[in-house]
Amino acid sequence: MTTHPNGIDVPALQQFAQEVATDPTKRNARFNVKTKWEHQTRSVATVSHYELGGVTHQRHFEIAADEPTQLLGMNSAPNPQELLMAALNACLTVGYVVNAAAMGITVHSLEIETDGELDLRGFLGLDESVNPGYDEVSYVVRLHTDASRERVEELHRVVTKTSVNLANFSKAIRMVSTDRGRDPRDHT
Repeated sequence: MTTHPNGIDVPALQQFAQEVATDPTKRNARFNVKTKWEHQTRSVATVSHYELGGVTHQRHFEIAADEPTQLLGMNSAPNPQELLMAALNACLTVGYVVNAAAMGITVHSLEIETDGELDLRGFLGLDESVNPGYDEVSYVVRLHTDASRERVEELHRVVTKTSVNLANFSKAIRMVSTDRGRDPRDHT
């Protein structure tokens, strides 16, 4: 058996999990994204660092967001809802591939498709009784592997139990907002 099914270093995964289980200083991960408005409905989010076990790791990624022209945007990037679904799909993908590797399952192909419908009356503030967010989001997992149906079902149970973004979608998160007002660098 390979130690890198699906490209995942299973011994390194096991060692990392053991360290998190036994060392309280390695249990936390913190992520941060800073978003700046550019123009119209376009914004760019920048990922510059994350913390793992109290250690800050530098990196740089930019993620653009915009609305379609029908929603007054320039259609220059995915909109926030599409990015939200992409984040869910990416998290589920990691969960399937890594957990399959840990279970000795080779993934030949994996595709996740997510769909949700919004009632724009909530978003536009036209009806206070309408939820501005989703009441339901559905997703389909298309997984091709040589594993038995029972092993695939076990994999699915593990992924749905441990996916961070699936948990974020499935329950309310306490949101803490701080309004710092006008930027002191703004002299207009």
